[in-house]
Amino acid sequence: MKARIAQLKAAHWDTLSSAEQKTIRRGAMVLLPLLAYGLLWQPAHDALPKLQTSLPLLRAQAGQMAMQAGEVQKLRQSAQLAVLDSSALKSAVERSAGEAGLNLIVTPGEQNSVHISAEALPFEQWLQWLHTVERTQHIRVATAMLSASPVPGQIKIQATLSNGADL
Repeated sequence: MKARIAQLKAAHWDTLSSAEQKTIRRGAMVLLPLLAYGLLWQPAHDALPKLQTSLPLLRAQAGQMAMQAGEVQKLRQSAQLAVLDSSALKSAVERSAGEAGLNLIVTPGEQNSVHISAEALPFEQWLQWLHTVERTQHIRVATAMLSASPVPGQIKIQATLSNGADL
């Protein structure tokens, strides 16, 4: 690198006369402070008032966001499930099963529960539906009896689903 700089100096700078070199040095002494002022100091000086007014606002917003994040964590940890009565639970299960394409027989059970039954359902589809209902509506299996169907990959189901405080 030093050799390359020395080569360029010899090729260009050393070929100039001393008057030309002196003129270039004087021009650089005038232009460098002007460039430093125009490119560095002036933009920073102009941005300073904007930063002084926006920084407190941004700090307040960051504090508010931190407070809201704490509230969200507290609410997530203390979430209370909405308890559905038997008829509301029945309609929720029927709607969800219909959307999933499952042919279930749903009957109201005791408080906050429903009984479901089916003669032949694909096991994988049953599990996916249960996962979806658990995740979206907080409806869980209280009891279940599954038995193999004559058709491979299908099952016979007798189950009780619940959304009450007993879970």
